[in-house]
Amino acid sequence: MLKFAFLINVPGQSPRIYSGIYENSESFNLVAGTGSMEETKEFVGELAADGYTLLNLCGDFDDAVTAEMQEIAGPDVKIRHADYLPDELAKVEALPEFSKYGIVIVMRGVEEPAEVVLSCTDFYTKAIFVKDQEQASAAAKQLAAEGMHDIELCSWFTEEKTQAVIDAIGGAVPVGSCGL
Repeated sequence: MLKFAFLINVPGQSPRIYSGIYENSESFNLVAGTGSMEETKEFVGELAADGYTLLNLCGDFDDAVTAEMQEIAGPDVKIRHADYLPDELAKVEALPEFSKYGIVIVMRGVEEPAEVVLSCTDFYTKAIFVKDQEQASAAAKQLAAEGMHDIELCSWFTEEKTQAVIDAIGGAVPVGSCGL
């Protein structure tokens, strides 16, 4: 069974409080917020020890930090962080507010889309697990319609698949991808 985690930087939160799980017959999936880079590093070590083999990190994590996380996790864990195409990055940098965050994850074992919602006083996250590009585009449309300020995609999304999601939502909000 695949063990996957998508980690996001949420100041003031911890993965013991700001987290949710989606599980099916083929995968166990964790979406969690960490309050600092140091806490994330510690948590990555715990996840690796617990058998997680695929970790995606939000766009707050850059190449250098991701490399540090990879060293902590070891060679059996694949870690990718979200990045943005130039036009999408410009949209992120121009955001007047960032308190509603959407995630789309293509995962094995999914038939119908499944949601994991995390919320605290200052931040709201909705992750939607889907089975394919068609469901991913529909999920992104839903997230954009719900007023998410930003959407990030899991590492399944190549540049072409990421662009298809951007096109599906008509560029309504910035879209980043752990697959770029």
